[in-house]
Amino acid sequence: MKRLFYLLLLTSSGLWAQEIPAPTALMTKGTRSWIKLSWKDNADNETGYHVYWSATKQKPGTPSVTLPANASHFYIQQVKEKTLYHVWVEAFNNREKSKALQGSVITTTQWSLDTAAARHPDIPCSSAVPEGMTIFWQDEFNDELLDRNKWHTTYYSNIDFLRKDNLQEMRAGLLPEAAYQLTGHSINIFTNDSLPAKVFYPSNGRKISSIQTYDWRTNENLLDNSRGGYFEVRVKRSASGQPKGLNTAYWFDSPGPDLKYYLQEGTTLEGTSGVRPKGQVFEIDVFENLDAQFVLHGHVDKKGQFVHNLATHIAEGFEHKDNWVVHGILWTPNSIKHYINGKLIKAYTDKHQIYSPNHFMNVFLGSYGAGGSVNMEVDYIRGYQWPLEGNNELPNPGFEANTSLLPWEGTGTLATDKKRNGLHGLSLQPGQEMEQYVYLNNNTDYQLSYWQNGNSPLYAAVENVKLVTGELQQAAAQTHAGKAHFSQQQLRFKTGKEYGNNMKTVRIYFKNTGKEAIVLDDVTISKAGK
Repeated sequence: MKRLFYLLLLTSSGLWAQEIPAPTALMTKGTRSWIKLSWKDNADNETGYHVYWSATKQKPGTPSVTLPANASHFYIQQVKEKTLYHVWVEAFNNREKSKALQGSVITTTQWSLDTAAARHPDIPCSSAVPEGMTIFWQDEFNDELLDRNKWHTTYYSNIDFLRKDNLQEMRAGLLPEAAYQLTGHSINIFTNDSLPAKVFYPSNGRKISSIQTYDWRTNENLLDNSRGGYFEVRVKRSASGQPKGLNTAYWFDSPGPDLKYYLQEGTTLEGTSGVRPKGQVFEIDVFENLDAQFVLHGHVDKKGQFVHNLATHIAEGFEHKDNWVVHGILWTPNSIKHYINGKLIKAYTDKHQIYSPNHFMNVFLGSYGAGGSVNMEVDYIRGYQWPLEGNNELPNPGFEANTSLLPWEGTGTLATDKKRNGLHGLSLQPGQEMEQYVYLNNNTDYQLSYWQNGNSPLYAAVENVKLVTGELQQAAAQTHAGKAHFSQQQLRFKTGKEYGNNMKTVRIYFKNTGKEAIVLDDVTISKAGK
């Protein structure tokens, strides 16, 4: 029911009421640098809107801003982070004003998932998204201002730190700010003769406009993607005027604030010891230049000098300049896969040469060039992961996520006639086996729980996986004879140790060692005591 407000006017015939509807459905979004207010118009007889805001509960005596009648949103800028603001929006005409619609919002420094945009994106994702994964992080770039809870706007990388490029400027917070324009449905990241106002490399005049999820100066990470996932962008790239050092890139780089993730184990440079195992990536370029060059960087010598790539390939048959193209990367605990427009281009799946990092990676979107102009328009960027419920840390625990059993691998098949919950269980005929590689917290006590059905013994094992080589070290194992009904089994284990808070790659393995079929269901992993 609309809330109506009346102005009583004295006329020759007596008193009459003028209807002044108030705006409705006030929605707020608070970030570290701005607050967005959105509301719905309730009528067509207002002249405009008065908007007020305050860090106290007291409404200001005069409007903070006055907006025209066609306004439906407003951005409050120059706010203090981690602060509770009170806001008021009221409609007015030349005679009266409505009762204010009131709300409050906190200028949080943490991003939050836009669930409405995740459920109904303007442009659907490509077919490369593994069935069953869901969006856990995204930016549709539909706001008029950049969400600084998701992005830093000064570029820096491991290679720059190694070469000491702009090192003092980085530490002093004086790096060039990225040049970009938000269109209301995309972001255009660019360089030209005017912007950024300051070049990044004075020796050759090369400018860089880049947004990224990690900041070297403050050591602040805005995106915890340490469990990997599928990451996709839709971009259109172009250049004019023959810029030198031309590049447009979507890439992942190891974090700072020093070179420990760039340097290999056993290497020390200027007091920093490397923690990266030989053969693991420190950088993944999903695309570079104006083509589809995909690069895994990793070979670094004992003096800390970059030697060559771990692997690289260029996808043929795609026209990138001035065309919208979708680029995706699937990063799992034991593989890396590259996609363009939903098509698998190359898969690195050798379990004895695992390139995958076991820590968060800094995500970059950037344009680079000296002279002329370079542009990269980004429609969206989305990150997908397997949904986890409660204390469980194992993806697809009940074999319900899809019909392909992903991310499980092996010879088992879906069972529909016998299951403990849902629509499916996992059928293991004699000799059949299934496994899943999963990221877990390192040096931590866990419990594997599962339900089995069938008069046959089931072997279950948990193995810590050595990075890169994939060598397996048993953490726990057991064999239990099944029963004619579902019975629960549990297996306690401890994950191996890794550097700091890095993840530990663990293999979960099941095999039917008997002579009759087994149905497995509701396999979960949780921290001991949870």
